[in-house]
Amino acid sequence: MFSLRARFLFFLVRISGLKERLLRPGKDMKFVARDHARGPAAPGRWLRKHCDIEKTVINGQPLYRISPRKNGTSQHIFYLHGGGYAFNIVSLHWHFIKKLIRRTGASVTVPIYPLAPENKWDISYAMVMEAFEQAVSRHGAENIVVMGDSAGGGFSLGLAQMLRNQGKALPGKLVLLSPYLDQTAADPMQMELEKTDILISVEGIRRLGSWWMREGEDPAMFPASPLFETVDRLPPMLVFAGTDEVLLADSLRLKKKGNDDGAEIELKIYDHMQHVWMLLPIPEAKRALNEIVDFLLDPKV
Repeated sequence: MFSLRARFLFFLVRISGLKERLLRPGKDMKFVARDHARGPAAPGRWLRKHCDIEKTVINGQPLYRISPRKNGTSQHIFYLHGGGYAFNIVSLHWHFIKKLIRRTGASVTVPIYPLAPENKWDISYAMVMEAFEQAVSRHGAENIVVMGDSAGGGFSLGLAQMLRNQGKALPGKLVLLSPYLDQTAADPMQMELEKTDILISVEGIRRLGSWWMREGEDPAMFPASPLFETVDRLPPMLVFAGTDEVLLADSLRLKKKGNDDGAEIELKIYDHMQHVWMLLPIPEAKRALNEIVDFLLDPKV
């Protein structure tokens, strides 16, 4: 069911013209410059009141470790925020993390990784890899769920693949929310999906990808585009996508790749939903959160 609240919220985003403004020459860099000058959002009031928050630094970048003061469990969430690899973590991310902690009792690591275009994929991966290995030493790999939205979803998959390729300890589970997995945006389906997506464009995907790559690098290379790497021997994976978002194509291709590689991937597709709807204040997000929590708490997965 397509809720009235979701209809209204998506309508407001559409008429705001944000998608079109981001495509105007020079406007994208102004948005990025403004975002970088503002800096990352900090954990909100509920997290500060109910959790112990440790802020440290890895490779010059902030990293948050958050633990609930009551009803904590051994489960740990390693959360990678979205934003096209170029935009900072925002309050919506922290609000979602708060919900995860309240529902599961898990502790959380949140790396504030280096952003494009000033930093490229290898710099960001180096910081995140170090952050993950520290989380493993504290919590044990089997207790860790790597989770991310949009670019953070792509980052989550790429991190797991890189760990596997290097023979390192893998997390227990993966959760990908509207994952951004292919810098080339080469799937023909995406041109049609662009007509219904109120935020993401094919040109925007390619432009963001070019910022994260070094000059002369192939945008289809791993790990920048984790869709083109094998997904066998990875942890159980829960993936969400909406029918009206350009990145639905990435999730569908990931599911097919999983079927071909024998990977355990459960794909949840929500009708009429837009990019990263699960972070928004709408009924469909509550339903998605329930499914995420069930997946996290299921001992059989």
